[in-house]
Amino acid sequence: MTIFGPDISSYQSGLSLSRLADAAFVIAKTTEGTYYTDADYQGWRGQAAQLGRPFIWYHFLSGESASAQAAHTAANVGDKSLPGMLDAEPAGSYSPTLDQIVSYVDAAQAAGLNLRLVYLPRWVWTQIGSPDLSALTDRGVSLVSSQYPGGSGGPGSIYPGDGAAGWQPYGGMTPLIYQFTNQASDGGQTLDYNAFRGTTAQLVTTLTQTNATEDDDMPAFATGVIAPGDGAVTMVLPPPANYGGAGWGDVWFSLGADFGTATVRVAIFTHGQGWSHIYEDVVVDAAADRVNPFGGPLPTGVQKISVARRGNPDVPLAYLVEAVHR
Repeated sequence: MTIFGPDISSYQSGLSLSRLADAAFVIAKTTEGTYYTDADYQGWRGQAAQLGRPFIWYHFLSGESASAQAAHTAANVGDKSLPGMLDAEPAGSYSPTLDQIVSYVDAAQAAGLNLRLVYLPRWVWTQIGSPDLSALTDRGVSLVSSQYPGGSGGPGSIYPGDGAAGWQPYGGMTPLIYQFTNQASDGGQTLDYNAFRGTTAQLVTTLTQTNATEDDDMPAFATGVIAPGDGAVTMVLPPPANYGGAGWGDVWFSLGADFGTATVRVAIFTHGQGWSHIYEDVVVDAAADRVNPFGGPLPTGVQKISVARRGNPDVPLAYLVEAVHR
């Protein structure tokens, strides 16, 4: 199942959410930089609450201090528990950098905001040098992409499908939400519309799940052998880090070798993002400590890990999964 939702701002002033026939969720602008607050945001927040529709705020990034921008958002969002999105795209002479994006994410989370999404279209990502985006997934933030196939009418008639190019990964991330048009007709207006591959309940769970805390307990571990042989693939199924009803907290993954140096490809699949992290040439040396390809805990919602043999495929190799319970 795929659901749709518009993103709106004061450009759509006067829009009544009750008139939207295709909106399973709503994304609305709250602030920009340190200098602007959307006059229609609070009204739409109230309407969404009355209609029982998931509501996501968004902040448009400027080149100003990240902490000052986050403070501005926190002062105007109305409810810090609401999930939020950072809109990172050029405006006038300003063009965002990855450092500025990450700085705002850190500042927003430090301010107590529930920032879960970054709107960073592929063309903007390319413009800033096509960087690796693991810094975002490491912070529990998912990607929102955009690509417009054209067309007119309602969102359902324009949506190009779950296999469309807008869903393809970049920067090591697979989009959680895909903005597929700025020309959808709904509620008597022309709107930007977004897609989420899942149900409304799944979207809410993804955007509101809690991260690990200092109260984590009950450490657990599992170990196993990485199958030898050129091109051999071993699948490891760890507990879903900080996700789901079982209450698992942080999860770590590492590799160790003996009698030589092995090279492997490591990829992880996370809920709602697909194969979100891919490391092509991970070196595991018998003369060194275990290797953590991810440099820290696994991302929230990890589902499976694929380890494929590359160089020296017969060197003995094993994995260790460590986890704690919230």
